[in-house]
Amino acid sequence: MTRFLAVLSGALLVGSVMLMAPWAGIPAIVLVVAGWWFRLSAMTAVLLALGVLVFADTGVLASAAAGLVATTYLLNTATVTAPVGVVPTTVPSVAGAVVFTGCAVGAALLPLRLSWAPIAAPILVILLYGLVIQGLAVRRRDNNGASPVSG
Repeated sequence: MTRFLAVLSGALLVGSVMLMAPWAGIPAIVLVVAGWWFRLSAMTAVLLALGVLVFADTGVLASAAAGLVATTYLLNTATVTAPVGVVPTTVPSVAGAVVFTGCAVGAALLPLRLSWAPIAAPILVILLYGLVIQGLAVRRRDNNGASPVSG
């Protein structure tokens, strides 16, 4: 299944690159196919797609779709040669990619011009990251079953 998703996402990545800039189609095909064996080629294929996005000056939705495809491609090609049982496309990974893409599209399409937003954004990202990690962190327990951190 992972190999199928790697091939499918690679084909979608090549298709998105060719829609934006047909001249970049051949290098994208070569890099995507080589990326199934060499991780550096997979990363270069995604960087090529990023360069095409910048050069073609596409819209927000096309950029978001290309980003989702690139994320899926990297997730699946990184684990093509992984041991049996490694599944890159789980519900949390897919939901996270879709939710963050939706947030990015929403932020790009909002017509707000807030002068303090560049200062607040990194702080908000760090706080949200801390909240997510806090919920995912495994807490160690001592012999009595109590958490070592009391608060």
